[in-house]
Parts: sequence; structure tokens; C-alpha cells
Amino acid sequence: MDLENVLRLQEADVARDQEIDRILATHARDYFAILQINPLFDFEGLIKRLYRKKSLLIHPDKVKHPQASKAFDRLKKAEHVLSTEDDGDEDAKKRVNEKAALVDIYKQVSVGLKTSIVEDFDHKDNVLIREKVHLVLDNQDKQEEVERVYNQRQEASKNEELKNAAKERQMRKQWESKWEDDRDSRVQLWRNYVNKVEKKKKKPKKKVLA
Repeated sequence: MDLENVLRLQEADVARDQEIDRILATHARDYFAILQINPLFDFEGLIKRLYRKKSLLIHPDKVKHPQASKAFDRLKKAEHVLSTEDDGDEDAKKRVNEKAALVDIYKQVSVGLKTSIVEDFDHKDNVLIREKVHLVLDNQDKQEEVERVYNQRQEASKNEELKNAAKERQMRKQWESKWEDDRDSRVQLWRNYVNKVEKKKKKPKKKVLA
């Protein structure tokens, strides 16, 4: 193999690794950034084409990068979410809603920064917007994690209360059962006590000599 071909292969390997690193550095739920699409422009026709190009570039079978599979999975999900149309299926609705919510985040960030998304994906304004979107998604993740932990603790507390209530019912049931089992013994003890008292009352008193 001549030097030119060697250099070409090395450049291809570098490009693959760079693309994988770029995808992994992008927030996992910023599907537009993963596919390098501007969300406020007509992107429907770009999704399949960009996915095909990138999937061939970073396919795990062709790359030695240790996290190629993770990057490829993110790429597949990005294509899946962005290309989904609402066909009445519940899962499809969730993906469509997720895509719409992501577009709204981009719009809100753009308004907040008083800038507009331009067609050039690598324009400095777009870079700034994507950085802010990344922060928004990070904050959402943290909030969801807080809610998850809270709900988990609430569920654990509820389960503990139910467990304690069940334990208390069991103890009460055992106590009532024991009380019932000991009833005959208590009755007999009471009768014995009464008999002793009666015998003492009937016992003749000794006469005292004057």
C-alpha cells in the first residue's frame, strides 16, 4: 500500500473517532445536535440522508473506538425520534411530543439569548444556542432524578408503613389468639380463688374461753 493510501485511511480513522467523540459530547436527548440539523429549518428531508452518512462513518463494525456502539445507539435513537410521525400509536405519540418539546426548548433559548438560529449549523450563534440547550436538558435530567429519588423514597416509606401495619395486625391477632387460648386457664384460676375464699368464710371460728 502506497503512502497516499495509508494517509487516506488514517484520515478516515481520525474522522470516525472525531465524529464519535462529537456525538458522545452532545447531550443524549439533543437529537438535532446529534444529527447536526437546525430544528427551525425544514429538516425532514435531511434526517434519513444524514443518518445514513453518519451511520456508515461510525458503524461499530468499522471502528476501533471503544465507545462506538454507544455513539451509534445515540445516532439511531436521534433518527428514530426525529423521523417519527403521529400515527396514533402510543409510543409514536411520545416520540412526537419529545421532538416538539425539544423544538420548543430551541425556540425559548433563541428568544432568551435574543438571537436567531441561522441555516449554517456551525455558525457561532447556533453554537451558543446549542450550548444553552445542553444546559437546559441537563437541568431537566437533574430535576427528573430528584423526582425519581423522591418518589422512590415515598414508595419505600409507604411500603414500610404497610409493613409495620401488617406486623401490628399480626401481633394483635396473635395476642387475641393467645388471650382466647388462655381463657379456660383464667376461668379455672378464678374458680380456684373463689373456692378458697368460700372455704375461709365457712371455716368455724375457735371459741375463746372467758
